[in-house]
Amino acid sequence: MNGYKIAGPTVLARIPQDELEALLRGYGCKPYFVEGNDPIKMHQLMAATLDVVVADIRRIQREARSKGFKVRPRWPMIVLRSPKGWTGPKLVDGKRTEGTFRSHQVPMGDMSHPGHVKILESWLRSYRPQELFDKAGKLRPELAELAPKGERRMSANPHANGGLLLQDLRLPDSAITR
Repeated sequence: MNGYKIAGPTVLARIPQDELEALLRGYGCKPYFVEGNDPIKMHQLMAATLDVVVADIRRIQREARSKGFKVRPRWPMIVLRSPKGWTGPKLVDGKRTEGTFRSHQVPMGDMSHPGHVKILESWLRSYRPQELFDKAGKLRPELAELAPKGERRMSANPHANGGLLLQDLRLPDSAITR
């Protein structure tokens, strides 16, 4: 949740935290909020939250496998609250972009405007591409090796691929099916 859609605030960004948490609980989730604007602190907070969430999921799975489902579990859900355009240019042409609707897509759209190319270059260099790519522009092998392989890829996982695990639904006899 970054507060904005293209031109204005989002519905969920406008409601108070306690109401948002109640709404998500009403949907059957257990919300965890990761909020802030400091990338270093947010990285640590997200990592810690992911550890808790994975432990929750494993507990739910363990209980279901050993005792069956007695009640519907509350699956964890991470709500990331960060400024719109986070880590992008803070200002363009003297107007604030981060945290505003101006950061939607490329905030310095007119590249013929003086200084826009420099802003874009600075922004892209902040991602330190030299650590990700070799001199020829190829992704470093040690990073490419991190990508999942085989069925671990989302597109090849039978649970995410809509046709591999299809089963007929067992439906009760009803007047409609007679």
